[in-house]
Amino acid sequence: MSDNPIEWTERDVEAANGVLALSGNEDQGLPTLTDEEIVALDGIERDQIVALPFLDEHKDNIQLAGNVALRSLLVKGLAFPVTQEGDTEPTRLNANESITGVITLRRTGQRLITAERTTGNGKYWLYGYVHADVILEEEVNDSGIHAFSVYPVEEFAGRLALLADPAEQADEDGDPRELTQQEFEEQASDLLADTRAVTVVTGMSQDSETIANATFYAATGVVHGLKVEDSDGQMTYGVAPVSRETMLSRLQAVITGNG
Repeated sequence: MSDNPIEWTERDVEAANGVLALSGNEDQGLPTLTDEEIVALDGIERDQIVALPFLDEHKDNIQLAGNVALRSLLVKGLAFPVTQEGDTEPTRLNANESITGVITLRRTGQRLITAERTTGNGKYWLYGYVHADVILEEEVNDSGIHAFSVYPVEEFAGRLALLADPAEQADEDGDPRELTQQEFEEQASDLLADTRAVTVVTGMSQDSETIANATFYAATGVVHGLKVEDSDGQMTYGVAPVSRETMLSRLQAVITGNG
C-alpha cells in the first residue's frame, strides 16, 4: 500500500473549507459514493481506514472496479482530467468541489471516530472526522454505499447513541459486574445472552497513540455498557445496564478523547 504523503493543494483546502461551511444547512448537496468510487478518488494503492464491504467481497477485482468507477465519474462530469501548463497530456484528475472537499476532510481530521454496529443481519458503520467544532460524518451500509454530511461536533454523540440504541431502550443505570478478563471471556455469553446488536466505538487523534473506546450491547428492553479499565496491567471488565445519559457521556468522552 502507498505510504506517500498527500500534498494538499490550495484548491483542496478551499474545497474542504467550503464543505465545512455547510454545517447547519439542511440541503448540503454532499455526494453519496460507492466503495469503488472512494478508492478510485482517494487512490487505489492507498490504505483505507473505513469499511469497504463491497470491495471486500471482490478483492481480486479492486483495480478493475476502481477503473470502472473512475470512468463513470468522468462520464458524469464529477471528475475531470487536468493538464498542467506546458504539458500535452493530462497528468492528474480533479473531482468537483464537494467531492474534493469530502476526500480532503477524510484525511485531515484532528480526530477520527469509528463506530461499528453488528447484528444478525449484518453490519453498519459511522465514521466521524473532527475539524474543530464541525464534524464530517461518513455513513456506510453493508452494500458499500458511503453518505456524507457535516454538522456541529456536539451533535455526534447523539448520532452514535442512535446507532447503538435505535429503539431508545437505554433507561437507567444498573449495578456493574466487575470481572477479570478471564471471567469476562467465560461469562459474557451468559451475561449478554439476549444481545441483539453490539456497537463498538473508538476514537483516536493524529497526535496521540492513545485509543478511547466504548462498547454497548443492545438487548430486549435494556442496553448494557462495557467499561474496560487497566490498573497496573490488570484489566477489569465492568458490565452494567446504562441510561441514555451515561451512554451519551461515554460517547462524548470517546469523541473528545477526554475520557
